[in-house]
This record gives sequence, C-alpha cells and structure tokens, in this order.
Amino acid sequence: MKPPFAAHTPPEGADQRWHGLKEHLSDVAQSAQRLADKFGAGELGFYAGLWHDLGKYNPAFQEYLRQCQAASESGEAEPQGKVPHAIYGAKLASEQFPPLAPLIFGHHAGLPQQTHMMNRLAQMDSAVYQAILQRANAEDIDLTIAQAASQQITPLAPDLLSFDLLLRMLFSCLVDADYLDTEDHFSPEIAAHRGARVTVAQLWHTLQAAQQALVTQVDATPVNQVRAEVYQACQAAVSLEPGVFRLAVPTGGGKTRSGLAFALAHALHHGLDRVIVAVPYTSIIEQTVEVYRGIFGQEAVLEHHSAIRPEQGNEEDARSRQAQARLATQNWDAPLIVTTTVQLFESLFANRTSRCRKLHNIVGSVVILDEVQTLPAGLLEPILSVLKELCRQYRVSLVLCTATQPALEGETPYLKGFTAGTVRDIVPKAMAKLHFATLSRVVYSVPPTEWSWADVAENVSQPDQALVILNTRKDALAILDELVDDDNNDHLFHLSTLLCGQHRREVLQEVRDRLRDDRPCILVSTQVVEAGVDLDFPVVYRAVGPLDRIVQAAGRCNREGRRPQKGQVTIFRPQEVHLPPGEYRKAFDETTILLQRENLNWDDPAIFDDYFRHLYQLIDTTDAQKIQSYREDLNFPKVADLFKFIPDDTTPVVIEYDDRAKEHIRRLRRYGLRPGDMKALQPYLVNLRNREFKETEDLREPIAPGVWLWQGGYDLKKGISIGNTAIIRDPADLIW
Repeated sequence: MKPPFAAHTPPEGADQRWHGLKEHLSDVAQSAQRLADKFGAGELGFYAGLWHDLGKYNPAFQEYLRQCQAASESGEAEPQGKVPHAIYGAKLASEQFPPLAPLIFGHHAGLPQQTHMMNRLAQMDSAVYQAILQRANAEDIDLTIAQAASQQITPLAPDLLSFDLLLRMLFSCLVDADYLDTEDHFSPEIAAHRGARVTVAQLWHTLQAAQQALVTQVDATPVNQVRAEVYQACQAAVSLEPGVFRLAVPTGGGKTRSGLAFALAHALHHGLDRVIVAVPYTSIIEQTVEVYRGIFGQEAVLEHHSAIRPEQGNEEDARSRQAQARLATQNWDAPLIVTTTVQLFESLFANRTSRCRKLHNIVGSVVILDEVQTLPAGLLEPILSVLKELCRQYRVSLVLCTATQPALEGETPYLKGFTAGTVRDIVPKAMAKLHFATLSRVVYSVPPTEWSWADVAENVSQPDQALVILNTRKDALAILDELVDDDNNDHLFHLSTLLCGQHRREVLQEVRDRLRDDRPCILVSTQVVEAGVDLDFPVVYRAVGPLDRIVQAAGRCNREGRRPQKGQVTIFRPQEVHLPPGEYRKAFDETTILLQRENLNWDDPAIFDDYFRHLYQLIDTTDAQKIQSYREDLNFPKVADLFKFIPDDTTPVVIEYDDRAKEHIRRLRRYGLRPGDMKALQPYLVNLRNREFKETEDLREPIAPGVWLWQGGYDLKKGISIGNTAIIRDPADLIW
C-alpha cells in the first residue's frame, strides 16, 4: 500500500513495499549524522540528510512516482519527463544554514557552482515550495536547524580552503547515506553484502604470522638484511602520534610489505579504521594487490582502479539503469584499499556524486602514497593543501613512500610544503643512508654519443637478458620493430599501456619465469615497469629521462643482489627525442645537466632533495590551473574540470582478450551492467584519450552504459592498434 508520501516506488519482484518519504529522510539523516560524527560534524550531516529529499513532497513528484509504478506494472516505458526535487531542500537550507545548500542541491547532479545554484533557487516556484514545507511540517519534519549544528562549522573550517574540504566531506556523507538507504530498498540482497568482512586487527595478526614465516625461508643476503631492518624500523615507529611520515627505502628494500606493516599496526594502535594504499601505475597496483592477497586472501583487499564510469547525467530517478550502475560504485567501506593516485586525488577534488561518495571513508585512515615522487608538480600546491588538512582535521596519517623522495617539506617561494620538522622519518636518516650504500647493486654508464634506434637495438641484443626502457610508447614500438626477427621472437616482449592489464600480467609472469630459469629474454618497455615491479635483469638500458625515473629503472637491475658482479645500467641519449612538454621536459633538462657531473653519487638519497628543489624552481607554478582560487570561490565544477593528473581525459574500452573476457562480455550483453561487473572487467581495459576515442567510433561498440567493446586490432606483441596518432603524446597516461 502506498504511503501518503513516497520517496521511491516498490522494487521489482515479490516485495511491493513503497519507500516512505519520512522513513527515507529519517534514515538518511541518522546515517549521515553517524558518518559525519567521525570528523565532528554529525549535526550538520543530520540536517543535510533530513532535508535532502524535501522536494519529493511536491504533488508533481508524487504523481510522477505513481506513473512510474503504473508503467512498471503494465510493462510500458517509464515517463520521459523528470520532476526535479533537490532544489527545494536546497532552498530551505539557504534560508536556515547556507553551507548545506550546495550539498542538497547537488546530491544527484553533483556539487554546483554557487552562482548557478543561487539563480536556480531564485527562479523556483514559491507556491510549490510553500506547499512542500506545509506537507513536510505535517509529517513532523524539523524545518529549523538547531543552534548546536550551526556552531559546528567554525572550529572545523577556519579558512576558505578548509571550508571547501569540509563541504566535500559532508557531501560524501550525504551521498553515501542516501545511496545506501536507496540500495537497501531496491536491492536488499546487495545491501546485505556491504560492510567489511575483516578488521584491521585481523589483517595485522595475519601479516605478523606471514612475516615470521617469511623470515625463516629467506637467505641471509645483504638485500634481505636491509629488508629485515626496514621492517623492524617500521614496527618501532608505530606508536608515534598520527601525522605525516616519510618512508625512504632503496629499490628492492621491501617497502611494500614494511610500509603496510607500519600502516596496519599504526592504525590498530591509534584506533584508525582503514589503510588506503595509493599507487601511480596500474602495473604496481596489479602487483601490490597480488602480494597482499597472497597474504590476506582474495576477499580481504579492496582493489579500486576501474576506469569504467557510468554515463554522467542528472539521475533524479533511482530506478533508472544509470542510477543502479551508480549504486554499485564502491564506497571504500573496507579495512584495506589499494587504489590509484589518480582515483584518490581526483575524487578529493571531484564534484560528481559517484566520485565523492567515498571521501568520508578517508577519515580516520592511514594513507600510503607509494612512489610519491610521481605526483604532478603543477598540482602539488592543491594536493599538499588537502593532505595537510586531512592530517590536521580528519585523523589521517600520511606515509610518503619511495626510494626517490621529493622535497615536500618546508615552505619556499616555489612550494608550500609540509611545515618544516613535521615530516618524521620511519627509517632514521642515518640508517637509510647506510641501506642505500649497502644496496648499491649496479654500475651506471653514460655513452658519450647519441644512439639511433638501430644502435639501441644492437646493444640490447648482445646480452641474453636485457631490459630497455623508453620515455614514450612510440619509442618503445620503434625499438620493438628494430628487434623483431621474422624467425624467432619468442624471447622478445613488450610492456606499455597499449596492453590490457591481463596481457601485462601474462607478459610479466613469462618474463619472470625466463629470468628465473636463465633463458633468453629481451623486454622493451615504457616507464610502466620502473616503479614497484619486481624484475631482476642483469643489464638495463634507460633512455635519458627524469633522474628519479632513471634510478627507479636501475631498481630492476640486479634487484636481489645475488649476481657475482654488479648489474650494468646504461643511460643513453636517443637521436630522436620524443618528450611531452611541461614538467617532464624540464625534468629531462635538469637531469641532463646532472649527468654532466663527474662524481655523481647515484647511491646517495640526498641527491633527490637537491634535484627536486631545483626542478620546482624551474616549473612555472605548483598550482598551474589556479585550483586553490577556485576552491576558495567554492566553484566545485571548475575545480573538478581543471584538476586532472592527465589533462587529456581518457575513456576505457574493453578488449576481448581471452575466454574469460568473452564470457564477461556475453553476460554484460544479456543482463546489463550489474554489481561486480566493473571489477571483473578491470583486467581487460585499455584507456583511449578522448580524442582517440572519438576518432575510433567505428571501431567500438557500446555494450552497457559507459562501457565500450573494442572491435579494432589488438596485437599479441604490441597491444591495441589505434594508428600512429595514438602513440605520440606520452608518458602521462602511464599514471593510469
């Protein structure tokens, strides 16, 4: 039986219960309050939830719901017109407590631009608004904000930038509470599977046991001794007060495992809820997740780097396919999350509901920024601003993790970093310097003349096993063509983002097997292998690039230190230089100057501090898009539009790579996009820049909202075939 006022129509199936509007408002208010209590804004969360759907008291909206249900029962199409409802709750908020207005106004369409919202509020039908308030009042909905709620905002947001982040956090609480309550109504079977199945304490005890077992199995090599000392240092630092930490470990020093050990134990010691590991490259995330799942089990790790996104739109109707796809978006309600740096930061600066939904679950967490040196310099000021506020106000501990530490501490004319003295070293500096010297496993050489692609191919072909790393996909394909032998290419491999994730996994496994068995193996790669990928070649060739990338590449050479002689790392200058403009080019230029030094000590971690400080001076600004100014203006759409790690946005296509991919695609065609499908498709995605995406319209087919199947060429050596224009602009896409 339909209640006097409904929030949603009955779900399909046997349960024909309408979703009462008062029930929905009350439940969302209480849920949003519980989520916002984590950062001291519970009362504000309560009123945002209580008022978010006031517009559904509109008689026109109730009639719309009746038409939707009638269409569902008769099998007819749903009514085409929509009845906007968010505007009315936003109007009440603008009168009672204006900071809540944009949250309510945008709880379906996304956080708005202030002027646009105010114009819409000024144009609304006042008679309808008054009728809505009368109906809400008749149902005992509190339409006046309590003084306790209005007083919460001042201590939480002492300036405009902190105010911006507070509104984003409150918006996240509202959106997640709304989605979860709506999901519980329409899909209780999905809602029943939400929530963490393990705790931080259980993960920590499991890791302890795995570490003890590992110690008894490994050989007593210098590398393993360093790894053991790093792990012990991480445990010794657990009780330090939450804040900003630096984990400087040489490549191969075990930072993935030790960093997680610190994070879990630190979270347990201080009562934090979760650990979020953010990595820059999909190659690292695949490997990191594999390591973690080997320790904790398949279901204990939430992997979130799917690039599949439902089509954007104003989703007023929670029964549409688009809304259901959005309901399936993960909200990071898990104790261990592995994600990409892109996903983390573009969510923190987003305005769309699907991206913002997870933000409140960053509160009370340990965030590990792996390979932190890859953060784009042109966005460092807004990134560091938000990180500092997360640590100050939202109980976040931050771990800056890399062998090549950037200079992020101290305020200079070029960069507003973390306050000097507030970044604490998990591994003491003296110990870290000794570790870098102990793990000196390679000899660097720089040929005096430039090399043609033929020169590179000739040198790479001489050893049985060699890795060559290029700056761009175009260069990698050029070398690959030089090395191709019509008779025997079994030992030749290629890695770049032209390959889907499953293909990359298989290539990496085959390469590791060949290295282990001492079989011939030549790997041509972009930077996708440079950071965090466990490979151990005797010889590495690296095209001149940024200093930190060169040292990361050297970490793939003699990685385990078991060879009788040091590995050989050759840094060559290609005759053809294909580099993207901007900071990558400036980093290339700065490195070229450094390479001219006669006594450059590659094993001294201090060189990176000098290198990055000089680099930040060369870069025009660390807020290239004026993000901070737009944040102060609360221009949420503009911030979201401008804050891009990769300026040229990408759209993924699905590769029909193997039988499992074909089965997923078959089910997608038959049943549409369901919860879990996005995760299942992750290994089969290749990202196309939007320009490339538009140019290949005849080579792809839409098979679900926001999901396209690639029907063009896919080479088992080179990957996706999208023409020459697709491989010129690089390497920024490798962040994905």
